[in-house]
Amino acid sequence: MRDENRKLYRLGGASLIGSGLLFFSRDVLELLAGPPPSSGVEILAWVESGKLYLSFISEVLFFAVVALVPAVFALYHSLASTDRAKAATGCGIIAMVIPLVAMLLVVHGRLVYPVFGIRVNSPDVASNIVALFYGGMHAVALLMGIATFVLSAVMLRGAYGRRIAYLGFATCALDIIGAYPYVIGPVLTLVCQLFFAAWFVSVGAKLYSMR
Repeated sequence: MRDENRKLYRLGGASLIGSGLLFFSRDVLELLAGPPPSSGVEILAWVESGKLYLSFISEVLFFAVVALVPAVFALYHSLASTDRAKAATGCGIIAMVIPLVAMLLVVHGRLVYPVFGIRVNSPDVASNIVALFYGGMHAVALLMGIATFVLSAVMLRGAYGRRIAYLGFATCALDIIGAYPYVIGPVLTLVCQLFFAAWFVSVGAKLYSMR
């Protein structure tokens, strides 16, 4: 049983580290692509000029959320003995985020990937896609902020230590702030996202080495 737990923690920790790095790579690509404009015609021009960045954003984000699957199981297992209810709540919210992001990526992909030769060339359709995707990612950021807070509260009394827990509390606040990129601007948004990735990597490294 101990060997099985060790394997689970190694897989989950490595997956969480990889997910954090992929999320931050997505964030850098979004900074390079720039924020979407507010009109459909300008969005089509923005997509055309930044198609390479937007394509990589879609692919990188896909693998980032896939990596969360084993990470969620391992994280719950490592925290359940400390506070099962809070561990289930925090990890359950992250588990809920995974299919949500997957569906948002289906929407986002329509900007850059044709299906049966069908491309998005209507300003109104482009506006709807952008609104759905970024509106959905706003909800994702808020959900991850809640999950981070709940899990950090458990980590205060567990094996993760106070430093990771306090980093989680700071990340929670910045997740909420970063959910409004159109208000705070791209540079501060990247700072918020850096904390998000750093917390993932810190938790993943601790989980990987856990016995």
